[in-house]
Amino acid sequence: MDVYHKVLTRLYEITGGKDSVNVDFAELLKKEGFFPSIEDIKAYLSGESWIAETNRVNVVRITHWGVAEARRSLAGAPDSSQIIEKETARLVKVLKEALVMAEELTSSPSEDKVDVIGSRVSEMTKVLGKIKENL
Repeated sequence: MDVYHKVLTRLYEITGGKDSVNVDFAELLKKEGFFPSIEDIKAYLSGESWIAETNRVNVVRITHWGVAEARRSLAGAPDSSQIIEKETARLVKVLKEALVMAEELTSSPSEDKVDVIGSRVSEMTKVLGKIKENL
């Protein structure tokens, strides 16, 4: 799910799907960690007619088109618990591979083994990031 759909689905959750509820867009983006891109996100969502701006600065309402798009997006999104389960299994696999290579490195050191361990460490970082996103 891209940033725009994440923000849109959060708006949908906050408003309960009602297009009459005002939402402080700046506060929402601060909580979600996208505040530096507030103008770009607001322009995109407005351009798609998913949100409507109010007479107050950075206060928006979700539109009925936004509600429909959020529902479509949520229907296709996997459950975060499923993502965590999948990524945790992947993390265990990568950790085991790194452990085996580390044990082999102690018996016969080589640059290739160090490179493999390094790639596994970077893969672990990516997997941990995905897990953290879905907690």
